[in-house]
Amino acid sequence: MRALLVGASLKDDRYDIEYSLSELHALALALGIEVIDKMYQKLDRINSKTYVGSGKMNEIIIAIHAYDIDLLIFNDELSPSQIRNIEELVHIEVMDRTYLILKIFEERNQTKESLLEIKLAKDLYLLPRVQYLREKEDRIGGGAKTRGKGETQRELDQRHLRGEILRIREELDRLQKMKSNQIEKRKRNEIPIVALVGYTNAGKSSTMNTILEYTNAKEEKKVLSKDQLFATLSTYNRKITYNKIDFMLVDTIGFVSKLPHNLINSFYQTLEEVKNADLIIHVLDSSSPYINEQLRVVLEVLYSLGANKIPTIYLFNKWDKTINEGLSMPGAKSLYFSNKTKLNLDELMNQILEYVTPSTLRAQILIPYSKGELSNQIEKNCHIYKKEYQSYGTYYDCEIPIKMYSLFHEYDLDTMVS
Repeated sequence: MRALLVGASLKDDRYDIEYSLSELHALALALGIEVIDKMYQKLDRINSKTYVGSGKMNEIIIAIHAYDIDLLIFNDELSPSQIRNIEELVHIEVMDRTYLILKIFEERNQTKESLLEIKLAKDLYLLPRVQYLREKEDRIGGGAKTRGKGETQRELDQRHLRGEILRIREELDRLQKMKSNQIEKRKRNEIPIVALVGYTNAGKSSTMNTILEYTNAKEEKKVLSKDQLFATLSTYNRKITYNKIDFMLVDTIGFVSKLPHNLINSFYQTLEEVKNADLIIHVLDSSSPYINEQLRVVLEVLYSLGANKIPTIYLFNKWDKTINEGLSMPGAKSLYFSNKTKLNLDELMNQILEYVTPSTLRAQILIPYSKGELSNQIEKNCHIYKKEYQSYGTYYDCEIPIKMYSLFHEYDLDTMVS
């Protein structure tokens, strides 16, 4: 399918039009659509009838014939009437940015939960467009003819969509309760949650795989990592053990500018892990000339989730090919990082431990040889400064998590002496 991209550059637009259209290009490629050209118009406001003005629309029609275009993709969400008006002028298929993103999500979903979330977002998108879609279907000879007394086909279609939306929300609520129970169980077990967030293709999944490899996790624990937009649409949880400390590492979906509102709302449940995180690692593509815009997009989503006050490490990833020297986040913890060269990987792990290490106390413990299971607990869960085999038992100078101290209290030499 050969596509022409169409955008509008507004005076007060926060998005750089060249960047926004290049991102739209990448989104189209993600669906296997061949992009032939891009066009945009500088406007004071979007044309309510045809998105762009009549002069630009004439240029678009000429380009369609010149380049044998069979799909127009617009860089913003179009109203049903705009789609209808444009298609009547160009006589080819018209798609907007929102529907393009929904189609990518629909194609890439990997779990039951993400399938339901995407279906919900798509139904919410289609609901106000039912009449136009029905008219379009009727024009080419399709459409169901059976309807109840007094009901139009549009009303039937809308009733069907509303019923489907209700069913999906009920099923998502059920799944949400299960997820909340899992999160609560982790909290009771005092397993901290570290969430990877960032713009799509910033390198979150690669960072998760780098940490898994560094901590000698099994190969099958690694997650899908591709150099493409929205490679990950599910939340992946992996238990990490580093320096005898356990934490749950969570890889989340990436964000993108102009992400459809309904899609963000639908994915709130997938993003529940982020809201409950003890630490966020915000992965940034330091090689992107648009890093500031990408940073702002992610921060806005985190704010909408109520996750903007969670402690955060800003990870300037892809530092091996950066063009943005001197990047920093004033007043926040940040690291230059590379999954390729493993730059500052040790430092990243140590910074994570600062946030997830449970409260500890240092003690001198003498465990009788008859209590081998307690020695195993120390060996497994405590940081050991010194270890000696003595006549009575094994001596440990160690750092003990407070929650475990009661197991060893009677063998604490300070307690025994007193």
